[in-house]
Amino acid sequence: MTTRSFALTVMSCLAVMAYAGAVCAQVDLSGNWALESTQDGREHASGPFPGNFAGIPLNQQGREAGWAYSGDQHEELYRQCEAWPMSYLVTGPWGGTFTAVRNHDGDVIAWHLSAPLYDRLPNTIWMDGRPHPPSQAVHTYSGFSTGHWEGDTLDVYTTHLSDAILERNGPPMSNKATVRLFLTRHGDELMVLGVIRDPVYLEAPWVKGQDFRLVLAGNSNEVPEYCQPAEVVEGLSDGYHTATVLPDQIPAAQTYMQRHYGIPMLASQGGAQTLYPQFRKKLTGLYKTRTTYCTQYCCSGRGTQRFCKGIE
Repeated sequence: MTTRSFALTVMSCLAVMAYAGAVCAQVDLSGNWALESTQDGREHASGPFPGNFAGIPLNQQGREAGWAYSGDQHEELYRQCEAWPMSYLVTGPWGGTFTAVRNHDGDVIAWHLSAPLYDRLPNTIWMDGRPHPPSQAVHTYSGFSTGHWEGDTLDVYTTHLSDAILERNGPPMSNKATVRLFLTRHGDELMVLGVIRDPVYLEAPWVKGQDFRLVLAGNSNEVPEYCQPAEVVEGLSDGYHTATVLPDQIPAAQTYMQRHYGIPMLASQGGAQTLYPQFRKKLTGLYKTRTTYCTQYCCSGRGTQRFCKGIE
C-alpha cells in the first residue's frame, strides 16, 4: 500500500468513526425519570440498619468512621439542609429530569440533571470536551461532571465532590472520591451503573446499579418538600453542640446485626471480601439462626410469621 492510499484509508476510517459517534450521540435522555428498581426497597424507605455495611468495600478507617456516625447530626442547625453527592443517583430513592443544554447550532453541550428534592443538588454533565478543574478548585455536593458517548451509553465522570456519606447509616465518602456513571437508555427504561472510588475510605470500587422509568412530566418521584431549618433536637439545633458517638458507645453499632439478626460481624462490617459470592464460605459455622422472636422488619415476607411477636 502506498503512503497516499494508506493516508486515504486512515482518513476514511476516521470519518466513519466520527459519523458513527455522531449517530450514537443522538440518544435522547430528555424527560422525567422515576426509580424503577426495588432491589434496595427497604434501604430506600427507612434506611439501612445501624452498622450494616455488608457489600460496601470499606477499609478499616471507613468502617470506624461509619460506626461512629450519629443520625442526630442531621438535626444540627447547620446540617439540616445538607445535600447528598452525585452518588445518591445510584444509592438513593429519587430520579430526576434530564434536560439538554444546546449551543446556537443546536448541538448538545451539556445535560442538566435536576433533583426532585433539596437533598440532592442538580448536576450539569458537560459534553463539550472541557477539562476538569485543578484539584485545589472548590468541591461541592454536585461536583464537576463531564461526559462522552461510548456507543449508546453515556459515560459520566464526576470529581470535586464534598465530604459526604454513602448511605444513611453513615459509611463515609471523602472529598477525594470520584463517581463514574454509565447511562444506557432502552425505550422508556434508563439503566444506570455507578462506580464509586475513594482512596481514603474504600479498599475497592463500589459498584451499584439502578433502573429508572420514563414518566409523565411532574411525576418523577417528586415530593413537594423544601428545606426549612428548624430546631428539632434540643441542644443540637442551637448551633453550639455537635452530635457525637463516644468510643464506649461504638460497640452498639458494631454488634447491631448480631444482636438483632444473628448476622456475624465479619459480614456486617463490610469490606471488599463481602462483594463476592465465595465470601459465604467464610461464614460457615458463624451464622446462628434466630430462635427468638424478631423485633423489627421480620413479617413482611412469607414464612416469617412465626417470628413476628413484638415487632416495632
